Amino acid sequence: MSVQPNAPSGTQQAPQPWGQALASVERLVAWMTANPGEILRHAWIPQLFAGLIFLGLGYFMGHAHFHLIRQGVRAPGRIVGYKQESSRSPSGSSWTGCMPLVQFHTNGRFVQFQDWLGSNSTGARNELVTVLYDPANPSLAMIDRPVWNWIPWAPTCAVGLLLFLSAINGFFKSQRPVAT
Repeated sequence: MSVQPNAPSGTQQAPQPWGQALASVERLVAWMTANPGEILRHAWIPQLFAGLIFLGLGYFMGHAHFHLIRQGVRAPGRIVGYKQESSRSPSGSSWTGCMPLVQFHTNGRFVQFQDWLGSNSTGARNELVTVLYDPANPSLAMIDRPVWNWIPWAPTCAVGLLLFLSAINGFFKSQRPVAT
């Protein structure tokens, strides 16, 4: 670490690291405002990463639901009870929900599962519902709700796909020669 003399008294003091960082931030901002074309030329890179993250998150949340939508079989079922689940967020707030326990009949046996979508209170027991299940693995099932089958994973995948395609378009545009 170099030492800088203090002009009035002649004593030496260490340089302020935050002063250097502030100067480099100011230079970066000045460069960015002077070169917007260069910034836009490389904007596809963060779009690509964000798109891949959203696509991965959508797949993680919805691959089982999409499998059931594509290959599942519908059967009549009945809500036989509710299981109370609690969750705590990193910020400290808590959430309690009542998850429906559903029973349906397939291949000569009764199958019971806990649905993924709960509510803040218990509903009616013995309520008839339509179940969507995998015939190869009947324990993989959900209550068939036409719109809610796609929420929240499908919009997440759609945003990811939009960002990904935009990034691919931006990449090809960045490879074109710059017109002068």
